[in-house]
Amino acid sequence: MKASVLFPILLLASCAMPHYVSKGTHDGVEIAYAWNHPTGKPSELLLRMKNTGTTDKHVELAIDLYYQGRTVETFEADTCLPVGKLMVGKLNGIYFIPQRVTTEQIKDGSAEIDVTRTKATDQGCP
Repeated sequence: MKASVLFPILLLASCAMPHYVSKGTHDGVEIAYAWNHPTGKPSELLLRMKNTGTTDKHVELAIDLYYQGRTVETFEADTCLPVGKLMVGKLNGIYFIPQRVTTEQIKDGSAEIDVTRTKATDQGCP
């Protein structure tokens, strides 16, 4: 009985969590992204950043969204990341809503992203 109740809960939990794709570690900051496709709303590009260094980091980054090999949008983030802090998607406000591609274009793999500029400098957070 317990297994039959637990399975649907685990299934729902796994569906709700987006799969993040790692874009590597830059100057002590791990960066990853995931697409979220809420029903009836535009797709969202969620970022996950974690400060793995020993000092607070001021992080500036640019993400290019490509469609059919051309840059159609550039997203920028500028934030402070304390030591050990993890910023995830909408929870911390690090997400973007594309204006020039559709959810279908994202889902079928026609749209791609690349972190084109990353700068993380040692700086105390306010």
